This record gives sequence, C-alpha cells and structure tokens, in this order.
Amino acid sequence: MVQVRTDLDTRPFILEELPSCKRIDKAIILQDAGRTTDLLSRTLMGKIAATGKWVPFTDETATDGTALPAGIYDPEGELGDILAADLVAGDVVDVPIIIFGALFDDEKLVIENSKTLDTVIGATTIQAQTVADALIKNSLVPQSTISGSRFENPAV
Repeated sequence: MVQVRTDLDTRPFILEELPSCKRIDKAIILQDAGRTTDLLSRTLMGKIAATGKWVPFTDETATDGTALPAGIYDPEGELGDILAADLVAGDVVDVPIIIFGALFDDEKLVIENSKTLDTVIGATTIQAQTVADALIKNSLVPQSTISGSRFENPAV
C-alpha cells in the first residue's frame, strides 16, 4: 500500500477547554439570501446586538455588533458545514458556538472575506484592536501548533 495523501493532520481544533468554557448549543445563524458558499466548521462569528442572531465575521467596521468576533461555529458529531442552500432558505437554528474559554489551533480557524487574526477592528478609534486581541478578551486564545502534515524531510 502506498500513501498518496500528504495531509496527515490529526490535530484537534480545540486544544484545551478552560474550566469556564462556554458553548451555546441553540444559537441561531441569520438567513443570508445571497449566500453562495457553505458556512464551514470553525468559522469565526459575530453576533447582531439587536437580535442575538449570529453571522460570519466579515466586516470589522459594522455598526450592528458584528464588528467584534464573538464566537466560533464549532459543530460536534454529524453537524459539520452548513450548506449555502440552508442559509438562503432561512435562519439556521440549534447551532453550537463556542463563546468563551478555549485554546484553539489558529491555522484551523476560518475567517471569511479575507480577514485574519491581525485584522484591526475600530482602526480609527481609541478602542482599536486586532481580531486576535478581541478573541483573547473572551478567553478564546489562538495557538500556533506544529503541523503533522508537513513533509518529513523538507528541502533545505
């Protein structure tokens, strides 16, 4: 048998849960009638202040509360990615989102709209901070890990 797959990554996304780890299991993701791509597991989420519904973090300048990353969509078991068609059809209910107290693998976090952990939120205000800083304030701590999928003998 010959191994043809180079991705041997067996690292978990959640590296450690703090004793105070908090997960919402019945969150609601807002309908997105124009969505064309699936919502991937481990996507960074923002929360709409007026409704309490969740959307992917995509705009660090939003004024509805979603400019601050507030949780990570982290399904367990069979749930997984949410199809674009489901988000187009209506709100998606009973969604698990981690909101506090976990160390996670920063390479596995999904941030939409070309945003990164270094994206600056509130850049022109005295509250300016990076996405990583905002997450750390909620004890959601990004950690760098060594990938088991790297080639055993990399070229020097």
